[in-house]
Amino acid sequence: MGKQEIPTHPSGETMKAICFTSFGKNADLLFLKKIPKPFINEPDQVLIKVHACALNPIDKIRLAGDLSLIIPEEYDTSVLGYDVSGVIEQVGKDSAKSFKVGDEVFSRLSDQMQFGALAEYVVCSVREIAKKPANISFPEAASIPLAGLTSVQAFRRGGIKEGSKIFIPGGAGGVGSLAIQIAKKMFKASYVCTTASLGVGTEICIKAGADKVIDYRSENFEEVLRGEDFDMALDITNQAAKMGDLLKEGGKIISISGTPSIEAIKSVSDPPLLVRMFMFATRNRKAEAAARKEGGTWEYVFMQPNGEELNEIAKFIESGEIKAVIDTVASSLDDFKVAVDKLWSGHSKGKCVIKVA
Repeated sequence: MGKQEIPTHPSGETMKAICFTSFGKNADLLFLKKIPKPFINEPDQVLIKVHACALNPIDKIRLAGDLSLIIPEEYDTSVLGYDVSGVIEQVGKDSAKSFKVGDEVFSRLSDQMQFGALAEYVVCSVREIAKKPANISFPEAASIPLAGLTSVQAFRRGGIKEGSKIFIPGGAGGVGSLAIQIAKKMFKASYVCTTASLGVGTEICIKAGADKVIDYRSENFEEVLRGEDFDMALDITNQAAKMGDLLKEGGKIISISGTPSIEAIKSVSDPPLLVRMFMFATRNRKAEAAARKEGGTWEYVFMQPNGEELNEIAKFIESGEIKAVIDTVASSLDDFKVAVDKLWSGHSKGKCVIKVA
């Protein structure tokens, strides 16, 4: 953890936030605390009064300390979370060109954020935010940014276009349930196959638009789908090494889970030499080999916050073509463990969200 204390607000104002001061896998390391309220210190920033925030698997990774070599924690007390929706309360000098006080917005905060999303207020750059679709609630809006942007950026890196055939395992999860919709509606994929458990999981996938759902409890997707010539496989479940036989010649495996490549890390930070050496030694050679065997490629992608791409997603939400999939909503920050415990259980179907205001 960092050694600096959180900067005091110029007027001494404070807020409630979900914090951690040490690393570990146990969610009990999280606690509710009053900390200094963030404040605008750059002309392109906005202050957002948070109405809802959402959890993601990356929050578990961050709490465990597995991101700290790439993106160190700046303060001795850190605030968890990346996804947020709320109302703009203050704008910087340059921000006023695009947004105004009272605008309802949503965002995936950047890794250079002042504090995390699980708080009463956040400050972020206008480059990271978009207007909240008017036809959805704040909890629904908070569930969209990270999963939505991850899907859009992965599909673009994978070269997906109208008529493409895509494999997306874990279709009932927070990313998978949105990725299926984005593949079908935004990218006009002709065929999307996924995996889920029978019952609620399969129902979520079918509702999202999946053409085929494999019961992962009774079947191995790599056997069922061998030779089906997918244009792309989106590795949400850290199973890229099993996906090579699914690809057509020139197909791509895009990973967002497991060990990142050094190329992906360089896209978000400049890691020390020892970290680069470690990442090179532990790179996913099995995934690379599996893709290469079929004349394809494997690549790891880190999502980048992007307000313009959020606006693209918002249009499809406003038209009703893409819908939020939510598993659990905690009633307040004080009740945060309801959402945290569900995410940490590994059994959530859709997103886990916390109401704040």
